[in-house]
Amino acid sequence: MIQVSSRCLGILGSGISHSLSPLIHNYSAAQLGIGAVYLRFDSVSRQFPGPDFFRAMWDFGAFGFNVTVPFKEEAARTFLRSGLVSVNTIYRGNNGWEATSTDAEGFLLGLAQLGCGLDDHEAIVFLGNGGAALALYEHFLKVTQKPLVVLRRTPERDASWQKPLGRVEFRDLDAGTLNAVCQRYPRNLLVQTTSAPLYGDRLDYLLPGLGSFQGTFVDLVYGKTSALLDDLKARNIPVQDGLPMLIGQALLGQKLWWGKSTEFSDVESMLRSRAP
Repeated sequence: MIQVSSRCLGILGSGISHSLSPLIHNYSAAQLGIGAVYLRFDSVSRQFPGPDFFRAMWDFGAFGFNVTVPFKEEAARTFLRSGLVSVNTIYRGNNGWEATSTDAEGFLLGLAQLGCGLDDHEAIVFLGNGGAALALYEHFLKVTQKPLVVLRRTPERDASWQKPLGRVEFRDLDAGTLNAVCQRYPRNLLVQTTSAPLYGDRLDYLLPGLGSFQGTFVDLVYGKTSALLDDLKARNIPVQDGLPMLIGQALLGQKLWWGKSTEFSDVESMLRSRAP
């Protein structure tokens, strides 16, 4: 319940009417007895908020913010002290706003729900090279020695990515290339990171590239997943949509904002029960 004393927090993005973050965090605040209201800050102009916004929100006592497309990399440039290339969480520090990314740790919390981890796979293959992929990639470089393969349609973004020799490949995103990668690493962890399914592109053209795939597939999109998830699920290959990662990110953010969080299973049950 919103009260006069409720403090705000919210998600910063553009075209985010589909976001489940308000549902997750308002539910969690109620469960935890925290006076908070979580809002969407949806930028029609696709402009990331400037210093005046953050000063005002600090003075108003806001708990903090999530950052989503298309602002994760711009948020990192705004909050340089984070030392990150992609930011998805802003929280109150001792002397001002601090920023971090819970993307990778949230992803691993979600992956654990399938009973596996990074080192259970021959390689990690990313479809897409946007902000979400970059945050995972940077973390995976530090925590595993597995080969990393990035298949993308926008090679001009590659300049932002570290490229350790012998560990990383950047290649074009098409069915032929995906097929070649899956033949070399059939038991790879395949991560669909693009937002294309949200805009009606279900990535059907990549289906011929999955013939040799025997690994684990995670689609970071939820609600409107790719045709890849449906095809692999029908083949009884382990798959996961973006909800577990979203929940993992959310709970880590709550601990930064509130010092505690709700239970993963409670949030997932609430969200799945509301699905159409």
